[in-house]
Amino acid sequence: MHRLLRIILSVFLVCGLFAPIAEAGPVQRRTHPDFTVPPKLRPRVNFWIDVFTRYGKTQMIVHHREYPQIRFGIIDVTAQAAGLDDDDIAKLKKTRSDQVTQSLQALFRRLAAGGSPQNDFEQSVVDQMAFLGPGVSKYQDMIDKDLIRTQSGIREKYAEAVRRSGRYLPIMQDIFRDRGLPVELTRLPFIESSFDYKAYSSVGAAGIWQFMRKTGMLYMKVNNTVDERRDPIEATKGAARYLSEAYSKLGNWPLAITSYNHGVYGVSKKVREAGTSNLADIIEDPNNRAFGFASTNFFPEFLAALEVFDDYERYFPGLKLEPPLDLTEVQINSPTSVHYISRKLNVSIDDLRAVNYAVSDKVWAGRASLPSGYSLKVPTSTGVSSSNLTLAEHVVPPSVKASSSVYSGTVYRVRKGDTLGSIAKRYRVSVATLKQTNNLKSDVVSVGQSLLIKQNIESAIVKSEAEASPQPKRRTYKVQKGDNLWLIAKKLGKNVADIKHVNGMKKNNLREGQVLKIP
Repeated sequence: MHRLLRIILSVFLVCGLFAPIAEAGPVQRRTHPDFTVPPKLRPRVNFWIDVFTRYGKTQMIVHHREYPQIRFGIIDVTAQAAGLDDDDIAKLKKTRSDQVTQSLQALFRRLAAGGSPQNDFEQSVVDQMAFLGPGVSKYQDMIDKDLIRTQSGIREKYAEAVRRSGRYLPIMQDIFRDRGLPVELTRLPFIESSFDYKAYSSVGAAGIWQFMRKTGMLYMKVNNTVDERRDPIEATKGAARYLSEAYSKLGNWPLAITSYNHGVYGVSKKVREAGTSNLADIIEDPNNRAFGFASTNFFPEFLAALEVFDDYERYFPGLKLEPPLDLTEVQINSPTSVHYISRKLNVSIDDLRAVNYAVSDKVWAGRASLPSGYSLKVPTSTGVSSSNLTLAEHVVPPSVKASSSVYSGTVYRVRKGDTLGSIAKRYRVSVATLKQTNNLKSDVVSVGQSLLIKQNIESAIVKSEAEASPQPKRRTYKVQKGDNLWLIAKKLGKNVADIKHVNGMKKNNLREGQVLKIP
């Protein structure tokens, strides 16, 4: 068995399938002391620099799961992968990974039994693991705790992320700078989403900043018509707020950044248990594994991303950043049809859709309106400024004087049984006007569709008060696990005192399942 192991490893070494790795050299351009790579983290940061820039999708680094700076070599299937699709490449990598893992397990069993290294490769394994302390239990742990891991390179994907970042970083940096935050924090999306606004994680995190839905609702609009987690600008504002709050609670940026993956409460707990707020000491303590793999490596990956971006021309020769987005923001002050806006601004729906990632498909299809308060993005190249758009789409209140001859309008949601003719008759407008106002090609309307009713205010006032200005309804909210009054008030844009008043509450206590009246 020993002879077979030596033969397998020698084949890996000779063929380049399992070869020793040279580490990346340090590049330090940080001005904020929290973003200078601590000596303890340098080997771990170098590991991620290599993952990002040196190795591609047909290569895998074989390493220690808890200490990736302990590297056993690489598996390179580039030659064998030529002409294969992604699925077949993944199968090939899995087969090679299993073979190498079995060979290493055999080596660790022998070392755990007191055996000595038999060649230079085995000696390098022993030397790298020496800092874990004396004895042979560390070798047995490699098997018992499944500590042999392979990490695929992402050079191709990372190059695209760097290219794409040019589109967003200038705007993002301005947002962080305006809020007094280090602009280095805008590099976090490199390790969160690769600057892909379409990114969705398996657990439901969305957008460039990968906000979970529940967290996102604390910092931006997340509903069935608009999900601002997918809007790079609005999500950046939310991320700036989150990081600012995390920093104020945790006291330094390494911990605040780690909380982006592990939560403020979780990081605070680990700091108390470790007895130190120095993240490098917490991460590299060989006697205590404070976090799982993702959280342990989150800040080192961030530091690697800073270095790579600062020197991207060296890591990716010839790569050019995409030109920055140049946008004008128009505030929507009342529920409004995107088709109306498109005509009003003389900007195509396609151009609007290309920069308003947060807006749902049903809004673009005309089945819902943009909500009040939404910040519409418009390409500056269209010549539009916020002053170009005067939105008149709102329900006319009955208090408006009948002598007014100003044109306004309302948004009508099509109900079951409605026809274009019945809607036109109700609002005293012609079918032709309705079709022209809403850019309709036929007389067919669907339930739930939003129609702009352009009309003279005087004619609107003769409608019943209930139809023209429905009375506000009191909403309810069912208390969920983990809720408190402050969170509920923030989520719904209400005041804690008002919620307590309408519910006759004297204390802040809540129970799961409780139904609250919301003013």
